[in-house]
Amino acid sequence: METSESHEGGTSELSPLMVAPTVVSGTTGTQRIHYLDNLRALAMMLGVFLHAALAYADPAQSIWLATDTRSSISIDIAIWFIHLFRMSLFFFLSGYFAKLLMERKGVKGFLWNRTLRIAIPFLLSYPFLFVAMTVAIVFAISYLEEPKGLMGYIASGFRPDSAPKESKLPGTMHLWFLYYLIFFNFLGLLLSRFRWPVWRWLEDRSWLFLLVPLLLVPGILGGGIPLPAPDSFIPTWWPFVFYGLFYLAGWKLVGRESLLEVLSPYVWYLVAASIVLFVPYYRCMPVLNLADIIKGKTPFSGSLQVLESVLTAYLSVFLTLASLLLGKKYLSVKSQLLRFIADASYWVYLIHLPIVILLQTALIPLDCNVGLKLISVILGTVIVSLASYLVFVRYTPIGWLLNGKRSFP
Repeated sequence: METSESHEGGTSELSPLMVAPTVVSGTTGTQRIHYLDNLRALAMMLGVFLHAALAYADPAQSIWLATDTRSSISIDIAIWFIHLFRMSLFFFLSGYFAKLLMERKGVKGFLWNRTLRIAIPFLLSYPFLFVAMTVAIVFAISYLEEPKGLMGYIASGFRPDSAPKESKLPGTMHLWFLYYLIFFNFLGLLLSRFRWPVWRWLEDRSWLFLLVPLLLVPGILGGGIPLPAPDSFIPTWWPFVFYGLFYLAGWKLVGRESLLEVLSPYVWYLVAASIVLFVPYYRCMPVLNLADIIKGKTPFSGSLQVLESVLTAYLSVFLTLASLLLGKKYLSVKSQLLRFIADASYWVYLIHLPIVILLQTALIPLDCNVGLKLISVILGTVIVSLASYLVFVRYTPIGWLLNGKRSFP
């Protein structure tokens, strides 16, 4: 999504990582929304933390590519708490700024911008990331004497004495966010052609918003708990019901921003409720078993699955809303560091995963504290990602494609 605000040294456009830092303000031009810039930067760092932490999470590490010999249940708790709201926050903000973009540029401008900023980067980056992930996996298999978890399962397919594994087409990897965002942008454009009186009806009956999270339950039941990454090239229905509703909610927030002001006094109630609900959610969450996941088996079913789905729905809504409200309350400051990270977030999103896996794999043989390993992976990934952005992306055609052209200072 494009911005018209001048930067120190150039102009910038909104990346598809949902967060345009500007809003339209009539004839006075645009004004940066600093808390959205900063929220984007922190949300991206949470993504790096989440993928880095999966190698050390007990027991979730067994489903990750790099399974370390050390683990911590505290890390496991942290990643599943973050998992409940990080992607829903991205899709919510994507819908919000997509609607602003369409209002500014019209249908043709909207379609061209989304093609340039989302579809083309997806198509161009996919083969390079596929190669990078393959290199990371081959390195891990050759570097580790006995790979464990998902890496061990993959490694068994390279051994002549192992049973042949069922072949599977490569998926979209972590680019599934861009993949589904392409669909959501077209659906948002289509839905915008119709009037939806239900929104006005809901606004007149605000108490019904407490029941709105229940609309997410069918999508959660379809995806499973915890929600997996829908990384198949064949679209499945449940992300449209779950993430699509967050995208639609962000789209419909445009022109109704005063709702955030109304909800602001209740932000700590949302946080408290989320912490309380997370306790039964985590205790009831099934232990992920690699063999069952490979076979496509459901960890559990029945009333417990419904309960977990309801808890997931309310936790996702409460935490996404709390993130927005806390960001507005505490992150409305101008920070050059966070601004730089926000500008780099699209690039960091694209390249961080193979870097994470390479660093996790390299540290597996080392006998050191799990927290030290986690910090090393995070810092190493952030340094490499941001340095490569500054040198190879920020003032080059790659950066122009991702975020818009900016002149060298």
